[in-house]
Amino acid sequence: MITNEQYVRLSLEFNLFFLRIAKEHAIFAAASLPPRDKAIQQQLLAVKQNYETLLQRAVSLSHNVISKEVLTSDEIVTELTLPAEEATEFLTGLPINKSITKEELNMVEAAKTRAETGLSGEVSRLNNEALTLTNRTIAFLNNLYRNISECKAFSYTYPTMLHHVTEESKFAVMMLTKLQNKDTIDSVKELIELEVFWNHIMEEHSEFIRGYLDPSEKQLFETANDFAKKLELLVERTLNLQQNPNLLPEITRESINQVTELRNFKKQGAEGILACEIKSIIPPLLADHVLREANHYLRLLNSVK
Repeated sequence: MITNEQYVRLSLEFNLFFLRIAKEHAIFAAASLPPRDKAIQQQLLAVKQNYETLLQRAVSLSHNVISKEVLTSDEIVTELTLPAEEATEFLTGLPINKSITKEELNMVEAAKTRAETGLSGEVSRLNNEALTLTNRTIAFLNNLYRNISECKAFSYTYPTMLHHVTEESKFAVMMLTKLQNKDTIDSVKELIELEVFWNHIMEEHSEFIRGYLDPSEKQLFETANDFAKKLELLVERTLNLQQNPNLLPEITRESINQVTELRNFKKQGAEGILACEIKSIIPPLLADHVLREANHYLRLLNSVK
């Protein structure tokens, strides 16, 4: 069981990370639909707006509450997030609430902490609303994925990408449910499951980057392909921990090394895409999005190694 103070802090830290990720999932899905599916696009933009509303509340509750470690991890926002939002809004024509990002950047700049136990009621309501919205979004995305898979709808993104973001949402439901139960990931079994999940996410990120690069970007393609192959092997090794959990510290160190290299590659890619130096069909915000996910995972890995 975690304390009330930990509950507030951990809940807000997770919501600051996930609610932004989830609203961006809706942006990417909406931007990938053809004109025929304008109604579905509008529904996705409504989902995005609902997540923005919850994210704004999370930011308002988080001032001087969350840890300096999280604030400085570049998992909530990076120096690239605001320009990536501006560029993506310009390129897609889809509205993005950039005032939230500016407030979070100011919060990161302050990077202070204080104990706060009087927020548990508001945080509990935030968690419950995030759970309700995310469960509804999972059902919506599953239906869209099914229609695309059955050739009843079309998207300019991969079906696997849609499945990928749905799995991330399911993981978030699990995390929020644990927090509502004043529980956290601490057993060896849960830590192994955490690493299996995130190593697989990192593997798929490498595959998506590889697939979204212009064919002329041969060197970047090969680099992304190498990351995909290495992470596929790492996922297999992480799965084998279920039979030999004593190797967890070794695999965690390997995960830190590989994800650090991938994170650096993602950062260079995000900078290159924003500077229009890389040919791809990767929206600038997606490049920053996957960078933040790598930063989030690295912080988790370093906290349990």
